[in-house]
Amino acid sequence: MNDLMFRDQTSSVTRKAGARSNTGTSSNSSEAGGSLLSRQPSLSTETVASAFFFDHFVTNTHLSFLEGFTPDDFLLKPIIAIGLAAIANRENDTNGQEVARRYYVEALAGTNAALRHPTKVREDNTIMAVALLSCFERLNWDSSASSWEHHVAGATQVLQLRGRFQLQTSLGRKIFRELRSSITLNALLTETEVPDFIIDWSSEMAHDATHTLSDQLSILAAQVASAKCAFLRKEDQDDQQLVEVTSKIERDLSDWSDAPLSGDSASTLCHAMVGIILSRTQEAVLRRSWPALSTIPPSPQHYRDVRNRMTDEICTAAASAFGGDDKNSIPRGLVFVAPLFLAATCLLEQLAEPLISPGGSRTILIERKYSHDPFSNASLQLAGIIERLDLVSRLGVRWASSIGRVLSGQVLTIYDLGRSRVVSEATPDIVLEDLM
Repeated sequence: MNDLMFRDQTSSVTRKAGARSNTGTSSNSSEAGGSLLSRQPSLSTETVASAFFFDHFVTNTHLSFLEGFTPDDFLLKPIIAIGLAAIANRENDTNGQEVARRYYVEALAGTNAALRHPTKVREDNTIMAVALLSCFERLNWDSSASSWEHHVAGATQVLQLRGRFQLQTSLGRKIFRELRSSITLNALLTETEVPDFIIDWSSEMAHDATHTLSDQLSILAAQVASAKCAFLRKEDQDDQQLVEVTSKIERDLSDWSDAPLSGDSASTLCHAMVGIILSRTQEAVLRRSWPALSTIPPSPQHYRDVRNRMTDEICTAAASAFGGDDKNSIPRGLVFVAPLFLAATCLLEQLAEPLISPGGSRTILIERKYSHDPFSNASLQLAGIIERLDLVSRLGVRWASSIGRVLSGQVLTIYDLGRSRVVSEATPDIVLEDLM
């Protein structure tokens, strides 16, 4: 099973790399000789890329398991790939992107070999390499999330194979928390459930001396993902029970937000995202089953008020997060894209008239620019979000550019509000079902 984990992806990336190298395309920055690499001719490409990676990607909240860590040649491959990709993305350097992709292919091959090995598959280096490959895909996610989802699935398998023992070390806990955030985000975006072992281990950590508030929040996020899946399972509908379950989650989220020190930026964004998705699920249940429910739930306005608060929370955090091009800007950019998109869809819910089906589902059509009305607060907020996404894109996070195009009406898009997901698009080069 492990030797198949990245096989198809490796061959696909290799074909892409070959195709790109044959185009003979060169970037403006490379032709002008103004790239970061060319400005430091005394240093090797690998040295510059590695230094850029550790300066811009490793913080106490992002890839923290690499703090103070000296990587061997095995881990240097994905590290250099990420560093080169970020530099090239910033400078729109297509040749640099091609070089980064080649390092990525080599890193994939090395990781595959480790995954096939009976003992190396459980080593810290192997799971760290999978995490780094996931980071590379998230940085370069511009048309489809399938490669990133593939790495998340692989990381899930390796985590489970390593077992609970890994949580007994500080490094193991850091790796677990890093990957858990990707696994949870993937579940929320793809309408799947967080694996039981992730929830069980998080519960254990929440009662351990080393626990953080993120452990508690991750459990709540997993519960929201499960509720979202339960809503979609038409053969197993029990909307009254779902109302009770989601109401308890809402109360628990409120209690979590009242806890001291719950307001660090990553946790604030996760809390807001989860709150938006939960409120939409709750409203969708209400629209589908009222008045058959045995208890009277809150009105739809209650859920809209929740989303408005969460949207303001995300926009306020974004306004102060990117004051300058400091060394933590790329990790913040990676964290902010999904919350900014969700907040934008809440604003579009106000600006574009939702279409309501007989079954109660609501969709919006994003076919034009809604961010140009100077007399609408929602429109002005949407314009601010698009500007932030453009800034994140210029930091080197290509994912933000694709999302910005959608929100600007450049791609005809249908968004299902109840599912918090794009369900249709009309531009063949962007597979938006995979983007969100």
